[in-house]
Amino acid sequence: MYKAMNKRKLKGNAKEAFSSLKKRKIVEEIRSGMLTIQQATKQYQVSVSLLQDWNRWYYQTRLLKYYRPKPSFLMKPSQTTVEQLKQELAEAQAQLAQLKLQNTALETMIKVAEQQYKIEIRKKYGSKRSRS
Repeated sequence: MYKAMNKRKLKGNAKEAFSSLKKRKIVEEIRSGMLTIQQATKQYQVSVSLLQDWNRWYYQTRLLKYYRPKPSFLMKPSQTTVEQLKQELAEAQAQLAQLKLQNTALETMIKVAEQQYKIEIRKKYGSKRSRS
């Protein structure tokens, strides 16, 4: 069993043997699909965990700046955005007031029609329809 472990033991110190350029090249080969992790471990004689460390390093130093969007809550809102939002709010409030007036007018029309013609226009929600 000890001999089997020696065969699996890697030669030299892999951390010192590879420059950052070489590490980046290996990780890019793995990420592009040119090599699998198993092929890379055999070809470059490094462990899987070391490749994972290199991949993490590559992600943090090379890719993270492209993937991570800048938080919008830290930036000051532009003046045009604030003015635009104020204008949209005023328009929405005016539309709400118009709809309230329209609703009041319709309610009044229904009440007048019910009183004038002595019929019930509004639906009674608790009653069932008659079958004819």
